[in-house]
Amino acid sequence: MPDSRKRLADVAFLLALMLYILYGTTQVPPHADEYMQIAMARDYFTLRDQGSAVLAFTPPLEVDTLQYLRLLNGTLQKNLIGMLWSASGRTAETLPNIYAWAMPLAWNVAAGNVPDAASLHLARWTSAVLTALAVVPIFMLGWHLRLRALAYPAALLYALHPVILLNGRRAMMEGSLIFFSLFSMYWLVALIVAEHSANARGFMVKLPPLVRYAVLGILIGLTVASKHTGVIVAGAVLTAALVTGMVRHRPIRPLRPLLWVGLAGLIGALTWFALSPHFWGDPFGTLRAMLAARTELIAIQTTDATLAYQGFGERIAAILTQPFLSAPQYFEAPTWAGILDEQIAAYQNSATNGWDWGVPIGLGLTALAALGLVTLVYEALRRNLIAWAILLWAVSAVLAAAIVPMNWQRYYLPLLLVAIILAAEGIGRLLVRRDQEAPVKGS
Repeated sequence: MPDSRKRLADVAFLLALMLYILYGTTQVPPHADEYMQIAMARDYFTLRDQGSAVLAFTPPLEVDTLQYLRLLNGTLQKNLIGMLWSASGRTAETLPNIYAWAMPLAWNVAAGNVPDAASLHLARWTSAVLTALAVVPIFMLGWHLRLRALAYPAALLYALHPVILLNGRRAMMEGSLIFFSLFSMYWLVALIVAEHSANARGFMVKLPPLVRYAVLGILIGLTVASKHTGVIVAGAVLTAALVTGMVRHRPIRPLRPLLWVGLAGLIGALTWFALSPHFWGDPFGTLRAMLAARTELIAIQTTDATLAYQGFGERIAAILTQPFLSAPQYFEAPTWAGILDEQIAAYQNSATNGWDWGVPIGLGLTALAALGLVTLVYEALRRNLIAWAILLWAVSAVLAAAIVPMNWQRYYLPLLLVAIILAAEGIGRLLVRRDQEAPVKGS
């Protein structure tokens, strides 16, 4: 097949996957965190109409207030919802009030804390579109590792993964976290190829280093602004950029990569800070309040014996089972048990909930991920710098997952993204056993 037709097939494949992700957006069962994110969209209108001073953190902190939610959540999703809400001709007055977790759903509906179906579906598009667009960077990550033999399985596993579809389609922070995590990793890998491959082609080669690292910084800043756990990816990206930057075809000059990575980290921090106006007045005081609120919330969440892990062994088991051996978790709060049964059944019986592969195929995908991990370690020992970057990403995701104190599936999304790449690497290794082109190596 001519290259032009192959590229056309690539585009058609990616578009089909994106449309599939978007198609099921309105069918996903709701989650109360969606209602909270929509309520938080008031901050967009406040910032637009009254300025940042109104959003500044001012003690004391009260639970179930906008100030409390600002500390616990990323800023990107609520502002995207606010922008879409405004663009559709709606006003801040039509937003729901803050959902009260201590009260039943019926009480929250009567109190105006639950949006109607049309409003909920509108807000979901902000996250669903980003989840769909993330098909592109995960495809390109696979391409740089093993061309189409890895790119196609990676994109397919991503677009059909039921946990990705469930969380990415909802009006929550996961869609933006997924997109900017994958985009950051793709940009890093493309940067490595441009700097270390003798056969490098494409737009990245034409960009000066200042632009390359500035964009990298903006992307990791957007990742952290999406959700606080984006710091896992940001740390992995900066570490990988530094490690691979130290490796040259000529004697090591550590000052240059340190400066470039430092610049990316600084721009990332400034990007996040610019999108977090509640930090502007008292950054350190707000940070302390945020950490205290997050610690207190986790302590409350882990009081649920059905969700909290009883030992470190359960945490390790979760690392092995969450990517491909765990069913989608439609809700976490026990008070929601039985409320969504009909909607969950309808969604699961539809063709839009992804690939329900079951335990046998899940075990196979887990084994393929293990094979992919082994092959990447082998490639890293051969000084393949892309393999180094993916392994550093995997290590950071595993370490972060190891400290998760409860069976809360959304907390494992950073690990799940890495597992998809590893499983695709295993598939690609079985499909194509020879190197299709010289790997990106350091000397």
